[in-house]
Amino acid sequence: MFELLYPLVRAIQPFLAPVCFFFAWAFVAVLTWGIWSAIAETATRAKVMHEIPCSNCQFFTNDHRLKCTVHPRIANSEAAINCPDYCSKTNLLY
Repeated sequence: MFELLYPLVRAIQPFLAPVCFFFAWAFVAVLTWGIWSAIAETATRAKVMHEIPCSNCQFFTNDHRLKCTVHPRIANSEAAINCPDYCSKTNLLY
């Protein structure tokens, strides 16, 4: 069986090193691109999550059973970014 494959292996041997070289660098490039896109997506998601104002609102209770007394369903979610009932904990009148 191996005697039949020996001429085939000898025929593709000059092309084997460049093909392996190409696939190795292609693997490194795809891996680098995947890591870079994951970092960029994480940074974008973090920027959106930092826009949620709930932790600075006076209606936020910081209790896992009732997070917000006004809008408990949207508390700490992206829907709370433009909450119409947001009131800052620090009162600017004092």
